[in-house]
This record gives sequence, C-alpha cells and structure tokens, in this order.
Amino acid sequence: MLTVVGGIYLENCFTPIYSELFGSALRATCALGNKGIDIELKGTVGKEHFNDLVYKSKLYGFTNSVIESDLKTVEFSYFTPLTKPNIYNLPDKKEHLKVNADNILYYGMIENDCEVVGNYVVYDPQNHIAFTETKSKAQHLAIILNKNEAQMISKRYDDDLIDIGKQLKKSENAEVVVIKNGAKGAIVFYNDSYEIIPVFETHKVWSIGSGDVFSAVFAWKWIVEKLNPIEAAMFASKSVADFCETQQLPLVDSNNRHNPIVSKDINRVYIASPFFTVSDKLFVNEIRNLLIEFENEVFSPMHDLGLLDDKTSKTQMDEARNRDLLEIEKCDTILAVLSGNDPGTIFEIGYAIAKGKRVIILAENYKEADLFMFKDINCEITEDFTTAIYKSSW
Repeated sequence: MLTVVGGIYLENCFTPIYSELFGSALRATCALGNKGIDIELKGTVGKEHFNDLVYKSKLYGFTNSVIESDLKTVEFSYFTPLTKPNIYNLPDKKEHLKVNADNILYYGMIENDCEVVGNYVVYDPQNHIAFTETKSKAQHLAIILNKNEAQMISKRYDDDLIDIGKQLKKSENAEVVVIKNGAKGAIVFYNDSYEIIPVFETHKVWSIGSGDVFSAVFAWKWIVEKLNPIEAAMFASKSVADFCETQQLPLVDSNNRHNPIVSKDINRVYIASPFFTVSDKLFVNEIRNLLIEFENEVFSPMHDLGLLDDKTSKTQMDEARNRDLLEIEKCDTILAVLSGNDPGTIFEIGYAIAKGKRVIILAENYKEADLFMFKDINCEITEDFTTAIYKSSW
C-alpha cells in the first residue's frame, strides 16, 4: 500500500490550451495506476469536482479517501507551462490533516497543513516548508525538491547545490535528498556521497507536472520495490521523459528509448528574433529570462546591444552587426524565433548554419514548404515554446 497525500487542483493553461483536474497528488496517483500497487489518495477537493475525482478513482484504480470540501477547488492558471501560474480559490483558513501510514508520498500543499507519520516517507515540499516544520515523522525519509525550494528551505541563495544538499540532508535528518536542477538533471545525496542523474532527451517537452511524476516514480521504486536511491532516481528521470513527451497517464515503460543529455558547464545561447513591436520585445524578454533561469549564458541583441533606429549612425550599425556575428560564432546554440519572415533573423540562422552551430527554430503557424530550407541541416524545428526553451538549454 502506498498512501499519497497532497494537492488536488484544477490546472488551466492558455497556450497550448489545456484544462484538467490533477494537482500533484492526483497526478502521482494516476501515474502509478498500472503498476500493481494499492494506492490510497488523501487530500481535499471542491464539491464541484468531487464527481470527477470519483470517476478518475475508478478509471485508474485507486482508493479515494479525499475530503469533499464546500470551498471551491484551488485553481492554477498558466499562460505557458513555463510561466509562473496565477492561483485562485485559496481558502482563508487552512485545514489541518493528519495521516498515519506505513508508506507515504507526501506533497506539500498551499491550501492545507498536514502532519504525517510513516515508516517510509517521500516528501516533495512544493509549498517551500521544511519537513521538520510540518511536525511529521519518518523512520526512512527521502526529500525531493527543486533548486529554488532547496535554496529557500536551506536559507541559502548561492548556486553551490552540493553543499546545500549536504546541509539539507543533515538538518532534515533525511536518508536521501534529491535536488532537481531543471535541464541539468538532478543530484542524489545518499550515505556520504552524491551522484548526478541526467535528463533524458525528448522530441517534445510538457513540463506541467513533470516534477510530480519524478517524485511518484521515485517513491514507487524506492519504497515499494526497494531499489537504492540512485537506481530509483535514474528510473524516475526516464519516466519523466516519457511523460514530458506523451503526457500519458498511467506511465508507459520507456524501454530506454531516450538518450541521456550530457550537461555542459557553460551553455551559450544566442537569441535570434525580431524585436520591432511591443509584443516582440515582451516575447524576447520572456525567452531571455527563462534561458537565464535554466542557467544558460545568454546573448540577446535587444538587451546586449540595444535598439537601433533611423538615427543610428553607420558606424554604430557596423559595430552592432559585427558583434552579432561574433556572438553567433561564440555560442553553442542559436534559438531563433521565426515570426513574419524577418530578414535579420533568417540571416542569423543562415550564418549560424554556415558556422556549424546547433540551431533551434521556434516556428508557429508556418507551412511546411516555408521551412524546407532549414530541414536536415543541423536545425531542430518546433512549434512549441516550452520545447524550444528546453532544447536550447540541453
């Protein structure tokens, strides 16, 4: 038996269009629905979505021990899968839950407080609250958290994740700590050592819920099947690749069809994109912020050279063009936004191809015939924004 405790939320995304009842705990439960495990789900959900939950319990075969609330279901609204969501329907007062079970997968919640007591516990603190602060107890504890959560809980905001992981393992009295670091993979701290777990390459990336899947699979492999934490985390990373590519639940078996990505110490990304209109500039700014968040070294002509206009001198124009070409030569990857057939962007793509650079093209609403010159020559073309950001960071 595995008891899954955590949030059950309505998730909406503007682009690409998506609307589902999941949240961390329900997604984890559905992900493991065909693994031969008896799973009990605990949490709260609004009255208007309780029947949906009952339907999913029958479809995925889990025991539904969720409390039906008179309050509305908490809603997460994303613009894209990579943007921070707006959160709606948060209650004025949190409900306090207590769970006592042998094997527990516990996701931190924003609408409830929870105190768990278990033998084997996997804790994913999505509300930035340390396990010790929840007053919970575990004989064997594994904590899985992303870089931002690790920094917040450790109260350290540097990038020394090795030292942060060791600190958390000690302060939280955890047997295992796993720090997920986006496109760079994860670090598993176990016994007195640590090991890097790679990300596995996919053709498409759907990121909403990928962290939930990692924790769910880790709990299955570590708690139920008693694999060591390194093996459990490796299997979890492969399963995340399956989920990101297909969004399929329950999870399918990967059969090792994904290749591990060798993380570079420094990944230099050049942004090629028009930036004439306000919408262009906002989009380039969002791309740059996300690439930096993924720990890339980024060159953006708009940010690093500024805007040129009719008053710009020929000398300044020449200097800007020469700098652009130099930065393309220095970069590892060029992320190009094909929008409106901008001549400057098309030239930058061609120059990068001639220099043997890896090129990721984000092309929305294009005909196949318009892209034939870019195919099969070291270019990867996608119409998905999230996929473009991840591929540029690999």
